[in-house]
Amino acid sequence: MMPGTRYPPMAIWAAREIQRHAGRSMLLFACLASLVFLIATALLFSQALDATWARLLDQAPDLVVRRIDGGGWAPIPADDAVAFAKRVPGVLDPTPRLWGVVPGPGGPVTVVASIAVVPANVLNGIKPPMTGQAVVGQGVARALSDSRLNLGSRQSLTVNVVDILPADTGLATHDLVWMTPEDARHLLGLAPGQASDLAVRLFRREEEQAIQADLAAAFPWPVRITERTASALRHHTRAVRLGGIAVVAGIPALLALLLIITGTILDNTGQRAHWGLLKSLGWTTADIVRLQVNRAMIVGIPAVMLGLASAYAAVFYPPAAGVTAFWITGGQHLAELTLVRSGASVIMLEIAALVGLPFLAAVFLTSVRTAARSPWTMLQADPWN
Repeated sequence: MMPGTRYPPMAIWAAREIQRHAGRSMLLFACLASLVFLIATALLFSQALDATWARLLDQAPDLVVRRIDGGGWAPIPADDAVAFAKRVPGVLDPTPRLWGVVPGPGGPVTVVASIAVVPANVLNGIKPPMTGQAVVGQGVARALSDSRLNLGSRQSLTVNVVDILPADTGLATHDLVWMTPEDARHLLGLAPGQASDLAVRLFRREEEQAIQADLAAAFPWPVRITERTASALRHHTRAVRLGGIAVVAGIPALLALLLIITGTILDNTGQRAHWGLLKSLGWTTADIVRLQVNRAMIVGIPAVMLGLASAYAAVFYPPAAGVTAFWITGGQHLAELTLVRSGASVIMLEIAALVGLPFLAAVFLTSVRTAARSPWTMLQADPWN
């Protein structure tokens, strides 16, 4: 501004400019907040899902051994499998597992009879069920009208629900039904002494690949071995793909927003005439550019913060997290998730930069281009304004 002349702070002028164009400013605010919300929700969800899966799989067995035959999966003799696996150097605590999928009142449920099927911390503090009893996940509990649970079709069984697994374990236990081994074998059609698979922990986790050949050779029947690292990589790839799709889908919307901003500044003849009047009164090009940047920040910063806060709530606070999961995964039923917040702050900073910096750059560059003209040229744009 002109030396020696006292003007109100630039932020006050910018606020007055926003009041003069309240409708346009509110529309810009809504566009920015919506864009940030959509991109941030998907990216935060993919990051949180990746971190949650990593934490769960870190407690999973290093290797899972399944018996196979001509028809695919086959039950495994539990005692014999443990004895064969123990002969392999480096194998620790081979544990037979009983689990499988059976029809339930609200759809398929996962029946388990051992805490080796899920991370150990999930079932802590809950008493093991007795014969005819079951402990169920939140998704199964919501499908019940009373404490009786009917499972199976050909091998049906009715059990009494005595406890419900905590809501914050929903990612691992949403459709889980924990019961006694006898009841589980009845539902799964297994004979006494048979198991679904064998969970193996290793003395050295880095030997997952090297030990598989020796472990497979130790059994007298064909087996398929799945390592924990492969499962972790599969889940990580899925989470990264979800985040990548969100970014790619948000780029056209961001470009459209920048195009609208550019067009509004360049083509608004009334605004150019107003700037010409300001320059004729002593304002410089730098003053006008600072005015527009301040105006953009007054609108943009609250919009970005609102979008990020809304996305954070939609991802990390149930039951909104379940709705978000349903929307992002295309209908997969993941209700009332409690996800790990690790890495969320970094993601939010990246999204703020992804949307905020191009927005400010567009305002700055187009303002410089327009305000650099002479006052007379800008006043001629609309002589009656």
